[in-house]
Amino acid sequence: MKKMIDSKKQWNIIDEKLTSSDQAQLQELELNPVVYRILKNKGYTSDEIQAFLNPSPKNLYDPYLMHDMQKGVERIQQAVIEGQKIVIYGDYDVDGITSTSIMYESLEQLGANVIYYIPDRFKDGYGPNKEAYQRLIEDGAQLIVTVDNGIAGKEAIEFAQKQGVDVVVTDHHEIPNDLPDAYAIIHPRFAGSEYPFGGLSGAGVAFKVAAALLEELPEDALDLVALGTVADIVPLKDENRILVKYGLQVLNQTIRPGIISLLEKSGIAEKKVTTDTIGYSIAPRLNALGRIENANEGVELLTTLDDQRADQLAEKTVKLNAKRQDIVNDIYEQALAMLDSKQDDLVNVVAAKGWHEGVLGIVASRLVDQTGKPTIVLGIDSKTNIAKGSGRSIEAFHMFNALDGHRDILEKFGGHHMACGLSVDVNKLPQLNAVLNLEAKKQNLTEKSKEIQDVYELSIKDATLEMYEELNALEPFGEENPRPTFYFKDFQLESVNLIGKKQETLKLKVSGVDAIKFNVAEDEYTEIKDNTTAFQFIGNLAANTWKNQTNIQIQISDMKLNSSELQKVNEPNKVVVARKTQLKTGDFLAANQTYIFFNEKLYQNVRPHLVHGSRAFLYNDFSNLAGKEAVIVDFPLKLKDFEILVPQLKKFDKITFWCFSVKSAAKIGLPSRNDYAKVYRFFKSVKGVDFKKDVNKLANTLQMKKDLLVLIMQVFFEVGFVKIDNGVVSGVDNVAPQNLEQSEVYQKHLQKIKSEQVFLTSNPAKLEQWINELIK
Repeated sequence: MKKMIDSKKQWNIIDEKLTSSDQAQLQELELNPVVYRILKNKGYTSDEIQAFLNPSPKNLYDPYLMHDMQKGVERIQQAVIEGQKIVIYGDYDVDGITSTSIMYESLEQLGANVIYYIPDRFKDGYGPNKEAYQRLIEDGAQLIVTVDNGIAGKEAIEFAQKQGVDVVVTDHHEIPNDLPDAYAIIHPRFAGSEYPFGGLSGAGVAFKVAAALLEELPEDALDLVALGTVADIVPLKDENRILVKYGLQVLNQTIRPGIISLLEKSGIAEKKVTTDTIGYSIAPRLNALGRIENANEGVELLTTLDDQRADQLAEKTVKLNAKRQDIVNDIYEQALAMLDSKQDDLVNVVAAKGWHEGVLGIVASRLVDQTGKPTIVLGIDSKTNIAKGSGRSIEAFHMFNALDGHRDILEKFGGHHMACGLSVDVNKLPQLNAVLNLEAKKQNLTEKSKEIQDVYELSIKDATLEMYEELNALEPFGEENPRPTFYFKDFQLESVNLIGKKQETLKLKVSGVDAIKFNVAEDEYTEIKDNTTAFQFIGNLAANTWKNQTNIQIQISDMKLNSSELQKVNEPNKVVVARKTQLKTGDFLAANQTYIFFNEKLYQNVRPHLVHGSRAFLYNDFSNLAGKEAVIVDFPLKLKDFEILVPQLKKFDKITFWCFSVKSAAKIGLPSRNDYAKVYRFFKSVKGVDFKKDVNKLANTLQMKKDLLVLIMQVFFEVGFVKIDNGVVSGVDNVAPQNLEQSEVYQKHLQKIKSEQVFLTSNPAKLEQWINELIK
């Protein structure tokens, strides 16, 4: 079979039909059906849809519900009254810069003796630094208030407290087992806290502290909290959605000289500021300050009232960002060339001398997008012979777990599921490469592993400016509320062209609608042109204005060639993979069809809907199993179950695999040791929880997917780490250590992930070939 363009992600196509109850709610809410389907798929009730579409400041939570808010605010107020020197200790990214600015402006408004300090990425590193604290204390600091950091700064904070300098921590990051002995820890997810929403950014926490200090909503800081919230990629739901919606309104009418000048010098002053403007234009420029030099000037840019100084700082910010882009592009090209000789590696590891440490995370992200593989990019220090850098991962590979057990070969290491920072001796780079490939195999990562993306089915005739405007009701877009991605159907591919200076932009005419995709190779363009009927794509709707004319445009995010369409010009296969993400009764109307199931419950549900002459079988029931064609409706939870069925498939002339799955185990993921520890600590610290009733609130508090939390609780219940009494869950004291990965619940979940990698996320053509070979 001819080599095909394949999608970078596994598309989960949602085409749920609206019920009569849905139609009634639709009329009551006066919503576009597509918008309603999207919100319904998120699990929102009618009331929740109303709240989502109409976020209001009145729904912001009382800041004093947050852990230690009262204590922290009283200590800051004492410092203000007594004229003590307060130092705001921030961070060098956008969330840290905006957090610092919010706290600084609020304390200045109260007449405080206040300064701010942004640590240097290259000298101080992230978070509280003992040497930096010592310098600040020697310079007269009497109270240190951290913003967007501090929860993991045990050593530096204990040093400060011993010097008689109190530290008030305001943070939103992961809570470690060993907490710092700070005067107060203000954190939205602190165990036992009554705060209803744990997803705030550092700027969000600073904003809530400011609200408590000022005893009113600090509306002047809404623009800053929107910048920090969007830039830090926290969930745009609940309180964050309110802060960003109203923050964008302030941003679009901003009187801050620094922001006005930055927008002008970035060429976007005349455009409406949206979350995309922040994510793609404002945030990268502000981040460039901390990546290339020092981010102190970022706070000055956001808070200055001097127009001339604002222009100077904005000019410098734009120039540093351009420099950052050039550095990133240069390293990216070098790294990409290195990967040509590493095609067989499951995890990319690249390192070189002279690479700028401040941009390696960006390069790693771009390489992940390009290759679909987890990637680590390291810069080598010629003097120390230490390679230091960043890693970025994919959903199917837990990067922290992969490296956590190999700290003996690393100088420094820290991170989470999707990212890490590390240092390693150059001589141990081959060992690091080997370890990552080994761990990738242990996690069942293969070249077939793909991230699953939800997409909504949309006819091309509905791709209109009117639809685009209707979808804007879902704004602001961001993490956990992305701009809707659609799988387009019922189209004809009318023209295929490459445009742009480097001829790397694909421009299509699809049933009269323009569609574009950036960074397309010439061989991909040729394949599409030669196989127009096999072309499939997903993308977002956008408005494109050219010469004062605005038209709808589709921005393609992923594409592939349909193997079944290509198959028409090749030798026919006995096996056809035609995956289904949803099942409807209409799928079972074919006469004289044989349907085979692995899931007994699904088998029992479907049987009443079969038409006369069609039959249904379980995979291990071979009585009268024969016919011309068969449909394998779902797939096995264990690959061994499939081996039982394979010999029986020889009886059929054609077998179609729908590979339907009720719920994706891979999307749930595997719990990390940190996940287990966090949940266990919570249930040990809280006397009892009605888990079934409060599961959504618990998942939000722990910042964890609900399904992952449920999986962990099932494991804990099996091994006796928790007990249930009348529906109330509580932790068990003095439990013996156990290997949780050996539990039956965990192993079943792991088996399903392995099976999904074969039947759900593999290349369809390769899966067809593999099954055909098995049958033969």
